[in-house]
Amino acid sequence: MFARMSVETTLKTLESTHLGLKEQEVIRRRERHGWNELPEPKSPLLRLFLRQFQDTVVYILVAALILSVILRIAEGRSTGWGDMLDAFFILAILLLNALLGFVQEYKAEAAIKALSTLTAPQVRVRRNGRETMIPSRELVPGDIVVIESGDRISADGRLIAASHLEMDESSFTGESRPVEKKVDTVTGKSAEETTHNMVFAGTHVTRGSAEYVVSATGLQTEIGAIATLVSHTSLPDTPLSIRMKKLSLILGLIVLGLCAVVVAGGISRHFSALTILLLTVSLAVSAVPEGLPAVVTATLAFGVRRMALQHALVRRLDALETLGSINIICTDKTGTLTENRMTVRELWVAEERESERTLALQICASCNRAALPAIGDPTEIGLLEFAQWHGVQRIAIDEEDVPFTSEGKYMQTTHRIRKAGKKTQTITFLKGAPETIIELTGKHTALARSTEMGKRGLRVLALAVKTGSHPPHFVGLVGMEDPIRPGVVEALDQARLAGIRTIMITGDNPETARSIARGIGLEETVLLGKDIDTLNAKELQKKLRTVSICARVSPIHKMKILEALKKEGNVVAMTGDGVNDAPALKNAHVGIAMGLVGTQVAKEAASMVLADDNYATIVLAIREGRRIYDNIRKFVLYLLRANVGQMVFITTAILAGLPIPLLPLQILWINLMTDGLPALALGAEPEDKDIMRRPPRRARESIFSGEWFRFVLYAFAAFAVQFLLFSRLLTCGLGTEHARTMTFTLAILFELLLAFTTRSNRPIWEIGFFSNPALIGASIIPLLLQMALLYTPLNSIFGLTPLSAHEWLVLLVISFIVFLTMELLKNIFFVKTTRKSGKKA
Repeated sequence: MFARMSVETTLKTLESTHLGLKEQEVIRRRERHGWNELPEPKSPLLRLFLRQFQDTVVYILVAALILSVILRIAEGRSTGWGDMLDAFFILAILLLNALLGFVQEYKAEAAIKALSTLTAPQVRVRRNGRETMIPSRELVPGDIVVIESGDRISADGRLIAASHLEMDESSFTGESRPVEKKVDTVTGKSAEETTHNMVFAGTHVTRGSAEYVVSATGLQTEIGAIATLVSHTSLPDTPLSIRMKKLSLILGLIVLGLCAVVVAGGISRHFSALTILLLTVSLAVSAVPEGLPAVVTATLAFGVRRMALQHALVRRLDALETLGSINIICTDKTGTLTENRMTVRELWVAEERESERTLALQICASCNRAALPAIGDPTEIGLLEFAQWHGVQRIAIDEEDVPFTSEGKYMQTTHRIRKAGKKTQTITFLKGAPETIIELTGKHTALARSTEMGKRGLRVLALAVKTGSHPPHFVGLVGMEDPIRPGVVEALDQARLAGIRTIMITGDNPETARSIARGIGLEETVLLGKDIDTLNAKELQKKLRTVSICARVSPIHKMKILEALKKEGNVVAMTGDGVNDAPALKNAHVGIAMGLVGTQVAKEAASMVLADDNYATIVLAIREGRRIYDNIRKFVLYLLRANVGQMVFITTAILAGLPIPLLPLQILWINLMTDGLPALALGAEPEDKDIMRRPPRRARESIFSGEWFRFVLYAFAAFAVQFLLFSRLLTCGLGTEHARTMTFTLAILFELLLAFTTRSNRPIWEIGFFSNPALIGASIIPLLLQMALLYTPLNSIFGLTPLSAHEWLVLLVISFIVFLTMELLKNIFFVKTTRKSGKKA
């Protein structure tokens, strides 16, 4: 409908003007039209709960419970409440385990969804004559939106002004080629003609700039009309969680083999079919940490939330795993290493006349799409502020002949100066890279001045003017300064200690780049974009081994640099902000978009967004990524050590002719008490002191790398203390039920202490016993529940008997002796290695 209306008719129909809406009108329209967003698809809570039972071991255990009832009936046993209470209790524990998994996943999903508000697109709107940035969800019909290259369209609208505008509508039409857009009223009938003056939500600008009036928001947009309103959203599986599932499967196969041994042993000792069935299935449950994927996902999600507080917004969970393997950071200069607060320090004109200086200031203000206060590109904001401070006002752009691009490196605008009673004067302004403008104007003598300004650390732009059919006339040079960000020097030092190289990639001239590198302590070896064009892949790889600065590069050069580094086996983090940076961001191991100046296209291509555009935040993110991976590794190893030790203990006891050491219900209780809360608490473990003094982790490194000795040692200790205690108590004539109770309690005590010894390669007295309060709480709760189990009528259901104070003391002494032995062994086997590697790093 609006496509066939003129601009003025469209504005009249939508009750808007070129100045935009007033705030009172915005509020009124939002009440009528709602927020500019599609309804968020939600995971049904019941489906999320039932997902906790989607585990092979749980299926087997449920099947075993059903079979136990059938076997009891077949054996002629009573099926009253008392006789069936153990089966009901096992079912209750399964439900409780599922509830814990449900809570973990629900919180993780909520944490991930909460981040969407932090990365929400921003739009530049004109309201009541003033331009401002607002979240895209606040748009209402009638709003005037200003768009530039790289912006994503957030609502449908009719163009009211456009300059060289091209749109990528592939997400809407499936057509991959950019579509040219014009303001002209539609008169034809073809599909292309009927939409050439319309923009649609979900598409993005590939070239040029424009203004449009919003015609539809939310579900009223074209994409909203065809959207699937009811769908299921789930957290994506990360490579780590996939590896954990595979590990659980492998363990399950091993357990099946051991179960076969237990079955053979049980038959030879004339155990009932019901006892053998429940024992073997419980053995499987004791070995395989079925709740591990949920704990991994929850830890990753909470890690993402923690990183968001440090201004690093992670869009994909797998980026967290990759952060610990990064060994090269390819970073932009402007805004990342510097403050992105451009200030004009010097204005030089080729002809020292006041009229030329005024003309230079006019070019600064007018060949410019920024708006004050501080909306737009920081360089253009600095130029506009400088001109207005000198009392020179901008001349409105009538046509943007050449929008600035990374490839063209200059901008050209046409202005028509209308004076009463005089003929309209047309003038064209140009600004851009000195080499480009000097080449267009032929003013080669200005190159020496440009180079000299660049050596002083200034970012240099050249200015030119064109009138009529005359060639462009060189006017002068502007030198701008962007101060180095506080904390960048320290962050670079941290990166070096962590074995991470930093390569500065910039479109600026090499002298400016060298000046910044000198200020932050980066090597000053430079590779120019034009030189990259002459190098083959192997030559580029060789060059990049020593280069610290890539200057005068384009987005195409970025891709070449990235591919060369990746072929060398490096794990690369790449920063970017423009629409043309999207391919490099998407193909980097970790693509990092700028949150303040980055285009929406760049943000969507990246796996991480810097909310403050700061290099130091990248190093903080790597630090946090290493901490998260370390903690996931800790609780995975903790669960497997404890469970494998328990599995070997039960199997060995049966094969040795001893009574069944732990009943199925007792095994499930141990898992419930020691697998969930301590594992989550280990996920909150503070970082190790040497975390940024270690080299990057190898990308394909196994979670068991360097841990096999300790894994076997701890699993053996878990087996040995339980087996020796159980067999000794039986030898001393203690009843089976009493011996089971002591062994059962020892298993819980030992596993809780095992969580503390898993915290670090350093002894507990170096890291501090109370330095992880979450683990203290996660240990006290199971102990209190264990006491409640032993000293209440529940003990008869679990086949337990109360323990005396003397027996508690014996168990505590045994547990702490083994615990302290493990800590002393760290001093012998682990700490020396850690210190040595730390010094080497």
